[in-house]
This record gives sequence, structure tokens and C-alpha cells, in this order.
Amino acid sequence: MFASQKNSLLFFLSFFLFVFSTVAMAESPAATPTTIRVGVGENLVSVELAVVEGIYELVDGLTHKIICSDLTTGRWVAAPAGSNNLRLYFQGEPQGGVISSYLLLRPQNSAGLNVFSLGQKKYRNSLLLENRQGKIQAINYLDVEEYLLGVVGAEMGVGAPLEAYKAQAIVSRTYAYYSKAFPQLNYDLGVSTQWQVFGGYDQELLNSPLVKEAIEQTKGLVIRYDGSLIQAFFHSNSGGYTEACENVWLESLPYLQPVATPEDSVALQSDLAGSWAAETYLWEKTFTRQSLKEQLDKWNRTNPRDVIQVGEIKGITVQRWALDPLKREFLARETASGRVTQLNFVGTRGTKSFYRDQIRSVLGLRSTLFEIICDSSVKIWNAFGQLDEINDVSNLVAITADGYQAKLNGNQKDYYIWGAKGLQVVPKEFFSITFRGKGYGHGLGMSQWGAWGMALRGASCEEIIEHFYNQNKNDGHLSIEPIF
Repeated sequence: MFASQKNSLLFFLSFFLFVFSTVAMAESPAATPTTIRVGVGENLVSVELAVVEGIYELVDGLTHKIICSDLTTGRWVAAPAGSNNLRLYFQGEPQGGVISSYLLLRPQNSAGLNVFSLGQKKYRNSLLLENRQGKIQAINYLDVEEYLLGVVGAEMGVGAPLEAYKAQAIVSRTYAYYSKAFPQLNYDLGVSTQWQVFGGYDQELLNSPLVKEAIEQTKGLVIRYDGSLIQAFFHSNSGGYTEACENVWLESLPYLQPVATPEDSVALQSDLAGSWAAETYLWEKTFTRQSLKEQLDKWNRTNPRDVIQVGEIKGITVQRWALDPLKREFLARETASGRVTQLNFVGTRGTKSFYRDQIRSVLGLRSTLFEIICDSSVKIWNAFGQLDEINDVSNLVAITADGYQAKLNGNQKDYYIWGAKGLQVVPKEFFSITFRGKGYGHGLGMSQWGAWGMALRGASCEEIIEHFYNQNKNDGHLSIEPIF
């Protein structure tokens, strides 16, 4: 029996090594130290390919067989053939038999401009397609400097000053090389704000000449802290103050610490007022009782492991406590920027809390730098001489000078307050709740609108980067230098 098990094990290992070596033989685009892999498609049922510029060839990624050379015109479609292989169609007609799970589209001459289309979008250089359990994954291989042509303009927007584009180029290049050094998937970066926005060759056609100039003037430059690439996080608008990394994503990083950036308010310029730009600096989001319930129901459906089950919502409270980076415990002081680090849904069946950056996700908020305005809120002096804000007063009682207790306005739905504004009618339970905030994004690292504003007042790209990533000047050394 032992011999049988041993033989079976040897057979399994031999089979595993065969499969592993076969997969390892899969041909991919020629990779260099400056090649980046961008995931441009996931779980696709089919892909449509066409050459836009240059001469391409199609290659079976496992057998290395050239399927079509001198590919310049026509429409190709790749579709899964079972759960492992691929099938090709040209101008709607099937082409021969089944090919392997890998298909490579690569230019024959890497020196010129080579552009292909994937569906409705255009990209530079090469494309690798893989059948992954019956769905297609598409990965664009291209040089980092070419990649930045599809990123910098998409991220910084139209009309920014040159120094802001240069700062974005250095930051995005650093982010790309860090992602290449520490990939989390079988590619380095995606195309959305989860990484940094990549618009491919289509974005290049929309760029101002300043974008290309910024990339060329900063070619190869990255940011290092004590000799290592930084995690160059950035966001749209800090609302005037960035935040410490540990108050957003737990890990404490010396180059991601709070800094005031009044230049964020450039998003409110007269020529931008009323546009999306202004809403990155000041924003409001209001929920009625019903729309809040719908939002939380939506969260529960998409997050079954982190559901909110507190019964009827009676109120929402927040804390802005900063985190001790060493002990991972909340401190008895607020975050430097005033960002919320804990949000509590208080209901008839308990309380559910969310922390740090997850708060944005559960309510779809632009940032965690906000205050809550509730139509039922009332502030009451407590026994310690402090003001407590209460959103639900249905169970509060008033105590007269004689010690008698009575519910506020009996069993009516509203009660009355006499204050500086005169007599006010306030509901006992909230009907609407408003989040009034500043900023857009997680608040870490470079604020893009802050960089824009700094550049307008004459700051260089080096000064912008120094401002956002070098708060602990005495604890370490920040440098901008060539990647190689």
C-alpha cells in the first residue's frame, strides 16, 4: 500500500510539474524593466480586436504558433472554447480549430506607433488574452512612459498648469513602479480609481500638449523615502487638510501624514463654480428615512458578511478619534483634519459601527470629512457641562422645577424649542439627515486640486511633492530621482 501511494504521489508530482512547465511556457509580450501590465478586461464573454496603427501578429501563447502575421485590417473576435481554450473568428467566420488558453496580439515592429482596439477602446503595444474558467481576461503590456500618457491627463483633468501635470506624472510613475514591484494580481494595475485611472490611447487624443511635455520633462523620475519607493497615494481634493495614513487604512507611513492645503479651494474658482470641480471641495448628501433604509438594504445585499441589522434606525453618531499608530488604539484627541473615524448606526435592536475609510463606502460619501445635520437634532447640556447632540428625543422627558417628569409635548410627533431663533418646531424622530462635507477621496498623499492650486501660485512640482509627502523631515529622507 505504501509503494502504491508513493507511485501515485510520484505520478501526481510528475503531472503537476508537466502542467506547471506547460503554463510557464506560455508566451507573453517581451517584458523589460519598464514594462507594465494593465488589466483592461475581466470576465469577458468575448473580445473584439482590430489594428488601428502599425502591423501586428496573432500568436498562440502556448504553442508559439503564429496564427496570423501582417495583421493590419479586419475585425477579429476571440471567444472561450470551453473552460480552458479559445476560438477565433475573422470577419464573423470561424478560423480553423481551437487554440490554447492564451492568445497574444503583438506588434511586429516595436519602434513605431502601434495601436490596437479592444472593443470600443484603443491601447498601445501588446495584448494578452487568457481563458480563465470560461471567461476572458485581457492584459495590456506597454512601457511605463507610454502608460503615463493614458493616466496623467485622465487623473489631473483638463486645463491644469504644467507643474501640476509634472507632479502627477512623478506621483503616478512612482505608483506604477511600486505596483509592479508588489503586484496583488496576475497584472500590475487596473484601469479604475481603485488603482489610478487609465484611459489608454483614447485619453492621449484628448490630452493637452502640456501632458506629454510634463511626462517627457520628468521621464523616469520617482519618489523614494529612505531609499525605497513610496506608496504614492493621491486623491482628488482633501477639503483643505490631508490625513494620517493610520486614520484611514491602519498602517502608519511617515510620508503620509496630515498637512494643511488651503489651495484645495481652487476648485471653487468662478470659471469652475457650479461644475463637478466645485463639488469636490464642498458637497452635501441628504437621506430621507426611506432612502436611508434603501441605502442600507443595498449595502446588506452586496456585503452579506458585514450586514447592518439594528432594527429601525433612530440616529447616526460619529467619532473623530485619531489612532495610535503603534498600539492601534483610539486616542483621546481628534484627527488632525477633523475626519470621522467611527460612524454608528443606532437602532431599536442595537448599534452597528463602521470605521475609517469604509464609512465612505457604506453611505456612498465623497469623503469622511463631514458633519451630520439632522432635522430632529437637539443639543442638551449634560451633567458635566458638555453639549450632547441627540437625533432622537422620543424617549426624553422634561423635568420641571418641582421635579415632575413629562414627555416632550406628550405623544405628539413634534416638540417645540425656544431659542435664539425664536420658537422652532422639531420632529422627535428624524425625517431627513444630511451629510455636509468637504473634499473628495481618502485624503492621503497628494491632493490633485491642492497641487493645481499650488502650481497656480508658482510652486514647482518638487515643492508640491515635498509638501504632500515629506511631513516628517527630521525622521527620514525624501528624494526625487531616476528609477534606474
